[in-house]
Order: sequence, then C-alpha cells, then structure tokens
Amino acid sequence: MAYTKNYYHILQLPAPGWTSKQQITPAELRRAYKLALLAAHPDKVSAVAATTATTNATKTKTKPAYTVDDVKEAYTTLANATSKSEYDNWFLRHGDGLITTTAGKERGSERSEVQLSSDFVLGLELLDLGDFEMWEGGDVDTAISTGMASPGQREEEGVGGGAGGEGQTTWTRGCRCGADRGFSILEEELEDAEERGEKEVLVGCVGCSLWVRVGFEVEVG
Repeated sequence: MAYTKNYYHILQLPAPGWTSKQQITPAELRRAYKLALLAAHPDKVSAVAATTATTNATKTKTKPAYTVDDVKEAYTTLANATSKSEYDNWFLRHGDGLITTTAGKERGSERSEVQLSSDFVLGLELLDLGDFEMWEGGDVDTAISTGMASPGQREEEGVGGGAGGEGQTTWTRGCRCGADRGFSILEEELEDAEERGEKEVLVGCVGCSLWVRVGFEVEVG
C-alpha cells in the first residue's frame, strides 16, 4: 500500500529512522492527537499557535494546514499496531518523498511543534475528575455491548481498547451536545500528566468540538 501523508508530521511526533525506532507511548500518541485536533479545528485556529522551532531557537508563526480528517486518519493508523507497522515499513523506504504542508523537517535540524495559547487553555471550562463516571477495566466494553456507550466513542478515544485502552480504568462524562459519554479519560493519560508535573488534562468531546480542562488530585498507577 502506498501512502500520501506524513502521519508523524501531522501529529508532530518523531518519525522512525533506520538506526533507531523511538517508541511512542499510547499516552503520548493520544496527547499529540488532541493537540493536533485543536490546531486543525477551524474555530480553534485563532487560539492555537503553530510554530517552527529551529536550531537557533528562533520561531516563525505558520498557519495549521491539516484538516480534522487528516488528524483522525493519522491517529487511527498509528494507534493500531498492525497498521502502524505497515506504515512504518513503508515510511522508512519512501517517507522522504512525502511533502509536508507545514514548515519544518522530520529528519533534519528543524521540527515543527504545536503550542497552545495559555489564554485559550485558561478560558476552557474547568471540571474535576470527580464529576466523571469511573469504569474499571473492561466495564466500558460491557457498556458498549449493552448500548450504554457508543462504539464510535471507542474508535475516536480508545475507550476500553484501541490505543492502549484495554483493561484500563476509564473516566467518562456526558456533553451538552447530547453525547452520553462524549468525554473520556484513560488512566494512562493521568499518569502521563503526573509525570510531567501537571494536575490537569485537556479532553475533547467525540460528538462536537467542545473541549474542557479536567483537574485531578487522585493517586493513579
């Protein structure tokens, strides 16, 4: 299969090379996916700064050039072990021929990175993890099979499976758009935030473009 897009560049993740294949954790992938979604949403562009960091630490603003569909396609491919392996094998042989739509190079002295405006983040509604419903291990799978949670939620956010979600504790909450469990947080996301010294995670609804901040003070892991 031939590909036409650089999924690593779309998600602003390090691309694999012949000498080293950096392992990207499921939590890192999900975080990159969320940031890329924010940068791609038309109504969020003004709040997200796309910058290119060069070796001399100078930065030049550029406009996000990827669509929401591009971001979802990249995440879906890299979140699945089989499709990721297939893509990586192809990328190592043909990746240099892919044209990226934003400034920066995947295999050089430059790299692109998406940074969120602090004003944008602080402007989001702040929720507490205690406002979410907690599901232990495979309970979400049961909820999906009984119609309490939608399969689309699993596909978009990895709830109960997919990108590292299997067997994890998951927190879900309904959204005002009508999605019963539109917001979902995996245990590994909280662990990843704690490792970075953060006490909040950003969560997007799978049914609309609404994003919220979720604070947590629980011990995870």
